[in-house]
Formats: sequence, structure tokens, C-alpha cells
Amino acid sequence: MIEYTFAAEIAEADKPVILNSRIFKEWLERSQEKFVVSKIHFASVDFLSKVHEPLFIKLRATAMLPDGKPVHGIVLVRGNAVGVLVVLKCEGKKYLLLVRQPRFAISEQASLEIPAGILDWTGDYRKVALSELEEEAQIVAEDSELIDLTRFWWGDSTEGFAASCGLLDERIRLFAIEREVTPEQLKAMDGKDQTYMDENEWIRTEVLPYEEAAHQFVDGKNLIALFLYERWQRQQSAVSNQR
Repeated sequence: MIEYTFAAEIAEADKPVILNSRIFKEWLERSQEKFVVSKIHFASVDFLSKVHEPLFIKLRATAMLPDGKPVHGIVLVRGNAVGVLVVLKCEGKKYLLLVRQPRFAISEQASLEIPAGILDWTGDYRKVALSELEEEAQIVAEDSELIDLTRFWWGDSTEGFAASCGLLDERIRLFAIEREVTPEQLKAMDGKDQTYMDENEWIRTEVLPYEEAAHQFVDGKNLIALFLYERWQRQQSAVSNQR
């Protein structure tokens, strides 16, 4: 039996909402498979603006390994996410389509990132990946175009890579998509603006040469996606050469 406590600023009506939220229940289920959890204190909660569901839950758990060793219990629960590496091929050269957006946490006004988004209630990574492509990159794609980099590298052993495993529960499932485009299409994809006032998102697409882009971004999911994509490419080349 877990003892739950809440910070004073958390409203009474919000307590069952937090306890019954998808992101908390999924995190707790995974945690109890490997750890013994006796207490959870909810320090703060941020809610989605469109619906009253938790977006981020900061908690402190009293937990231990099965052999009784205590573990660090501070967690920021936000659920899983997806990211899509968009590789454009034009006249024999490769480019990446990325998005720039403000990231206050790392003091960047225009962080350069691959299109990405939080997994929604459906739990369908591929569906969310296609939705984020259309929303952030203005690319309408078919499911068959998605390359599941996470499955390629890890098989079914994980849902995604851990972005910051000392604090975040988040695992990001990574995909890639390849597109042959004309110079005119390539130019049209660059510099598109998207504004989402309700979520304070200000996004601008940017197309950069493949190697140049790789030296410009610092976001972790970009680098992992690039690594996995290049390993996938290597495998495809090896298979092709064997035929």
C-alpha cells in the first residue's frame, strides 16, 4: 500500500485527477515492476491548457530495490514522446528539415530540433509521429514511409531512449523519413512559421545540409536519431551489396 501526500498548493479536486492520469499510472506500473514503492509525495503539477490533464508531475518517492537498498526518488513524470528525423535528398545531396523554437529551460531562443511531440492518450507512436510531421514540418506522410529507428536498434526491448534518466521518466521513440525533393520543393520547405498560442509554441522550419545541421544542434534526441539513422543506412547498404 502506497502512502500519498500532496503539496499544499495542489487543489483537493486535482488529487484524483493526478492519481488517475495516464502518465502517472503508466509510470507507477513500470516502477512497481522493479522497485518497492512505499510513499509518494506530489510536489507540483502542471496541467495541459486545452484539457485539465497533467502535463508534468514532479514527485518524490520513497522507494528501494527488492534487496532493500534505497534509491533516489525525485522524478519528473511527463510520459513518453516521439521524434522524427526528416532526411531530404535533392540532386544527390542530403539535407535535414528541422524546427527552431524557444526553449526557456536551456536559455535558447531558437533551439534547433527534429519534429517531436508527446505521446497522446492513444499510445500510438506512429500516429503521433505522422501528426507531428504534419503539424511542425508541414509534411503529410504515409505510415509506410516511417522508419522505426527504435525498433531497428533495440528491437522490442524498449519503447524509446531515455533522455535524462536521473530525473525524467520520458522515453522517446525515434523514427526517420526519407524524401526525394526538387530544388523548388526544398526551398519551399525552408522558413515556414507555425504559431500555437494555446501552448506558447513558435516554430519555424529550417532546411540545412546534412553535415552542417549535425554540427549545429545540441538537442539529445537529434544526435541519437542521427546515430541510429546512420546505422540503419549502413545495414541497408550491407543488405543491398549481398544481393
